[in-house]
Amino acid sequence: MGLSSSNYSDGDTISIDRAVAKSSFVAQAAERSLRITCYGSSSAKTPEFYLKEARSLGYILAKRGHVCVNGAGSFGCMAAMNDGAVAGDGHIVGVIHEMFLVDNGYGGKRVDRDGGAHRAFETLQSSQTPFDERTGPIREVLVAGGDDLQQRKKFLVDKADGLIVLPGGPGTWDELWEMACARHLGLIDLPIVCVNVNDYYAPFEEMLHRAYEDDLLKKHPQDIVHFTSSPEEAVQWIEAEQAGQNKDNKSILRKASVLKRSSFMSPEAGVFRRRASMGTETPSRFAAFDELPLWPTLGMTFVV
Repeated sequence: MGLSSSNYSDGDTISIDRAVAKSSFVAQAAERSLRITCYGSSSAKTPEFYLKEARSLGYILAKRGHVCVNGAGSFGCMAAMNDGAVAGDGHIVGVIHEMFLVDNGYGGKRVDRDGGAHRAFETLQSSQTPFDERTGPIREVLVAGGDDLQQRKKFLVDKADGLIVLPGGPGTWDELWEMACARHLGLIDLPIVCVNVNDYYAPFEEMLHRAYEDDLLKKHPQDIVHFTSSPEEAVQWIEAEQAGQNKDNKSILRKASVLKRSSFMSPEAGVFRRRASMGTETPSRFAAFDELPLWPTLGMTFVV
C-alpha cells in the first residue's frame, strides 16, 4: 500500500511507498543539501517494481533537501523519480539534448513535452534565482548540444556530490561504466552506488569481483561501485560518504579479502589523482572532464 500525493496542476496523484513515506530518516532534512545525479531507464515498458523504487528515490531526495539531477525523461525510472520528487516538493534539474527543443513561434525555443522533458518542468525556476525570490522548488532544464550525447553526459555529473543508479538499459550501463572507469583510474572520487532492485545489478557486482580476483582491477570493487538493496540505503550511503563516515568500513572490507594482491596492484599502492578548480574553493571532482570546455546552456528561451 502507498500514500498518494500530488503537486501537479491537474490533480494527478502520485503513489509513494508507505514505509518510505513514514521513515524517520526520510522525514528529517539532511544537514547539507547535496546535488545527486540519478541514472535509470527511460523505457515506457519499465516494470512497475522498478518504477516504485524510482518514485521512492525521488521522494527521499526531495524530503532530505537534495537536488535530483537526471535526464528529465517522460517515461521509465527517470519519469518515476521525477514524480517522486514532485510528490516531495523537491528540487529537480533535468538535462536534455537540444534535439528535444522546438520552435515556440515567437523566435524562441521551448521544450517538446511529447518527445522530451517530464511535466515536472512545466514551471521552471532556475537554481540561480536568489533564495528569497524563489516561488517554489528548483525546476531547471539544462540544454546540451552536439551531434552525440557527450555534452549531455557531462552536464549530468557537473558539480555532483554523488551518483545513484537505478535499473536501466544500455544507455544507463554506458553512463554507469564510464563513471566507474573514471573512478577506478583515480580521475574522479565521486561516490557511485547502484540500487540493486530485485538483484538487477547482481551480475555487475559479480563481474567487478571476478575482475578483482583475476588481477584486472587496481582497486577493490567496493572502492569503485557500491551496491545497496533500496533507495533509502543508497541515499544514506551517499550522505555518509560525503561526511567521511564510510572509510573505516571500507578498510575492514579490504582487509577481510583473502585475495593475494601484488604491491603493484594493491589499492594502497596509490593512484595519482588529478584535480582542478572550477572557479570555486572546492576542488572539482571531475578533473578528467575539466580539460574539456564547460559548455554553457545554449541560452534558449523557454515558453511554457
